[in-house]
Amino acid sequence: MRAHRLELPPSLNIFEVDQPEVQARKRSKLPQELMNADNVTYVSVDFNHQSLAKQLLAAGFDQSKPTVFTLEGVSQYITKEAVESTMKELAVLTQETSATFFISYVDKCLDENPAACFGKGYPNAVKRAEAIKHFSAKVGEPWITFYTAREMEGLLYRYGFSLKENLITTDSQQA
Repeated sequence: MRAHRLELPPSLNIFEVDQPEVQARKRSKLPQELMNADNVTYVSVDFNHQSLAKQLLAAGFDQSKPTVFTLEGVSQYITKEAVESTMKELAVLTQETSATFFISYVDKCLDENPAACFGKGYPNAVKRAEAIKHFSAKVGEPWITFYTAREMEGLLYRYGFSLKENLITTDSQQA
């Protein structure tokens, strides 16, 4: 729902993509008066079973225009196969123009070694990591996929994208 929070130019076409049930829940909470209401198109997609490219094209996505994709809060909820398929589709969808991606992922160390993931001196790292995963699952959105930085970089490169910057949470908070 970033499109409604940011002061983006009204000339931009914005496609808000999410799983059908998640998008319905978000939209039900939106106020009547919204910023950018006229230039936002909602696109429902089940990343594990549907083609993102097909859903976007059916919603009016113009693949000849430069595009910015923000894939935040997606990769941890879907299978690695679905993430891979999505990246492959986006590479084909944007082959005639330029595309910039902001993609987030949950580092494998959160699942495998929380103490290292949270950093030295972080209290109760294992307990907090388990709580994060538990509460995510409790609201119907379990975290099922984790990546290392090298895996994510390899995924991007496989589909012709290059990594310009890889920030960890503490880096982005200081930026």
